[in-house]
Amino acid sequence: MKSVLLVLVTVALTLMSVLPGLAQDEDRPTVAILRFGDGMSYDATEAGVLDVLQSYGLLSDEENNSQRLRIRITHPREEIQGERLNIIWGDAGFDLASANLMVEHALDQEVDVIVSLTTAVTQIAVDLTAQMDEPTPVFFTSVYNPFKAGIAESACIKPAHVTGSETHSSMEDMLALMLLQDPDLQTVGAIYHSSEIMGVLSADELAEAAAGLGVSVEEVGITNLADIRPATLSLLERGAGALVPLDLLTARGLPIVLVLANQAGVPVFYPSTAAIYLGATVSSGNFAYYQQGVNVGVMLARHLLGELDIATTGINVSRETAVGLNLDSAAMQDVEIVPELREMAEAIVVSGRLSHLSERLVTAMAGAGVVLSAEERRDADQAFLEGLYCSPERIAEEQAALDESA
Repeated sequence: MKSVLLVLVTVALTLMSVLPGLAQDEDRPTVAILRFGDGMSYDATEAGVLDVLQSYGLLSDEENNSQRLRIRITHPREEIQGERLNIIWGDAGFDLASANLMVEHALDQEVDVIVSLTTAVTQIAVDLTAQMDEPTPVFFTSVYNPFKAGIAESACIKPAHVTGSETHSSMEDMLALMLLQDPDLQTVGAIYHSSEIMGVLSADELAEAAAGLGVSVEEVGITNLADIRPATLSLLERGAGALVPLDLLTARGLPIVLVLANQAGVPVFYPSTAAIYLGATVSSGNFAYYQQGVNVGVMLARHLLGELDIATTGINVSRETAVGLNLDSAAMQDVEIVPELREMAEAIVVSGRLSHLSERLVTAMAGAGVVLSAEERRDADQAFLEGLYCSPERIAEEQAALDESA
């Protein structure tokens, strides 16, 4: 019992150091940016949020500069106590209990807004704020399927204090790539974090996509990184001809999966384009990490300026995806990537370096870190928000669709 109490106290103290108390100031709202797990993609997303806040004059260049993406890759995030805005940070690692404490502590600090990255943190933030008489607004991003995760029913049928931007990856598309590479594929091995909804939903969708195609999906749920090796060995023993880690925790375990996959001559797929940098043989999924931050940053900035009604702002769904290849991993697995898949690839790693990047991805990356003025942004931002407007007619249409599918 004492050891359990010690662990809880340690976690609480850690989160308190991450989310320091800031005096509330009516003229200086406080935004808590909270996430579950690490990764350069989240750094890019958070940088997008900050750059938009600077565009609208809510952060100065000096206040934002300490958090620039190029700096944050090697340096920890630091709180911002700005002239117009305070920002505090939280990272719960991969522990749901810590994530709960993180969100609770932010609410105890009476933050004015929560920006939540990842499905797990968003679920917690929405559940806790829904219990408040005056719910703290929640803007989310880097969330996989908020509708199946119970965050909202549809883009416009949602809690009135919640909006954000979904990051979409298609398991059907992922399976299609596997079958393009190996038309005789019979078994796919899926590894997912059993306590994280993103992995659970992805595994279910992969199994649904495989139904009727003559492909079986063998699944193993894990609870920590120590489970990665036995899970991978188990799937290979069951005849997996392709391996698919499906979430944040299993992405951390990619090096372990790859060692075993290389020995077995089995390709590794992952549902996020950037995973080829971690060694995934084939990746397919969202690539616009910075733009995801920009999307939610626009919503957040306009809300802080009193120009956005959250209740009538629908959830943005980003369906831009790209295919990536790591030919080094393919060579170690003795896997010959088929010409059709090579032609589809928009990002290719060879000899440890990026050898090919499509014009579309170059354009997306070129915008990262470019802070436009509010005047330069406003027309495009206004069009973006008008596209999200939840009119009575749109709400009625979405409700009718939900009723029909029930």
